[in-house]
Amino acid sequence: MEIDNLVLALEKTLSLLRESESSAWAGLSIEEVIHQIEEELDKARNSQPIDLKRLGFLFAPTGALQETSIDNGWANEFLEISKTIDKHTNAK
Repeated sequence: MEIDNLVLALEKTLSLLRESESSAWAGLSIEEVIHQIEEELDKARNSQPIDLKRLGFLFAPTGALQETSIDNGWANEFLEISKTIDKHTNAK
């Protein structure tokens, strides 16, 4: 199911973020990004509407997540995760 892929992608992102340090280039701190992803993950798990614009913003090129991933050595993982997120944010 598509929502399962989204949940897995968000869980993987949280796992990577919890092992990371904030990037000087990111517009949001690690804590802010984690909080926002946790909110959307809770919605997905509870079959509530997800804020696709919010996820699109977080996973946008040169956004907080990409900058954090580059600075923390998981840029390739970010690219793979963002493919899943893009499927959801561009589907509507």
